Amino acid sequence: MGARVLFAATPAWGHVYPVLAGLAELRRRGHRVRCLASRSFAPEVGGVVDVVGYDSPMDGAGAELSDMAGVLPLMLAEARAAHAALDRAVREERPDVVVADVLSMAGWLLGRAHDLPVVRTWPVFASNAEFSLHQDYGSRSDTDESMARFFADATGFLDEIGLSAEVSPEQLFDNAADRDIVLFPRALQPKGETFGPRFTFITPCIRPAERSPELAWLRRSKPLAVVSLGTVFNENLGFFRTCVGGVRRLGWHCAAALGDKVAPHEVGPVSERVLLRARLPMLDALAHASAAVSHGGLTSTIEALAQGVPVLVAPQIGEQRAVADSVERLGLGVRLREPFTAGDLADLLQRVAHDAGLAERLRAFRHELRRGRSGGEFADAVEVVLDGTTEGEG
Repeated sequence: MGARVLFAATPAWGHVYPVLAGLAELRRRGHRVRCLASRSFAPEVGGVVDVVGYDSPMDGAGAELSDMAGVLPLMLAEARAAHAALDRAVREERPDVVVADVLSMAGWLLGRAHDLPVVRTWPVFASNAEFSLHQDYGSRSDTDESMARFFADATGFLDEIGLSAEVSPEQLFDNAADRDIVLFPRALQPKGETFGPRFTFITPCIRPAERSPELAWLRRSKPLAVVSLGTVFNENLGFFRTCVGGVRRLGWHCAAALGDKVAPHEVGPVSERVLLRARLPMLDALAHASAAVSHGGLTSTIEALAQGVPVLVAPQIGEQRAVADSVERLGLGVRLREPFTAGDLADLLQRVAHDAGLAERLRAFRHELRRGRSGGEFADAVEVVLDGTTEGEG
């Protein structure tokens, strides 16, 4: 008989997509798998596993995420809503293990409250005593004042759920799980050699292609540059105009994911060589791309590299600068340094398109990303905890 697995998700596509194949594999193996999912995520998650529904204050959040003064209260509101839904789910059917996204405070708290083992997933670079996105890349912009307000409010939340005596507000940011699953190969991780046996680095769970209505256009559009700023920090109209202009100089085709803050008409008049969408069928697009120009989100970067597509990274925030550094360290793409012009972009696209050494490194790394069983290594790592054979701290 299978075990009961409860996944505490964070409402962000870059955190949900990398685990879906792993959750599906756990279900295929006979386990009962439930996943927290808010309104925007429930339809897609529900096609894979059972949904624990809730109203997330982060569902559709955009501008609030660009300022830590707004992020901290939003994170606490999310923790409250998620914990309430997860707590109900545990009382209805006690899981054998909680698997929690690294940003899910509620998932870790749930384990403490109900004495359940917790497996943490890292779709972003992992942290240990030797490496921290916060310390090494300034990925957080909090101030003493904003943190003091957060800790005061968090104390009230912990008291509400009966954990204030055993959990400090500081532990919401600094705590350890029973096991950590890093959702990409160790080679990508900064200081990857310093992470011990508690951390399992796996072959990524690459989601299947969308088989979208745009597929016919994408197939005939060669060479093709795919452009995206992700789903959060994507309001930079100048970035899209420059990228479309740079691609046009080469006579290439361009497919751009604009997000919900930039309208296609704002980018300007475009030819039939340009496809502008709020949300691009990214896997379909990358399967036919010659290059990807992006913000450097780790999930989207891995999806490009898994197709053997070189990446040109224009980082917007600290963790994306870390991605750009890893891409350059491994020789799998280049960094776009602001401000750049359409001419600068065209030159870089030409360079990566004709770099034989880069092409060979991409082929080798694509094999590394594709060599495992999709979702199998993720399921294996969860089952280690289910079997009670968790290794020591890393």
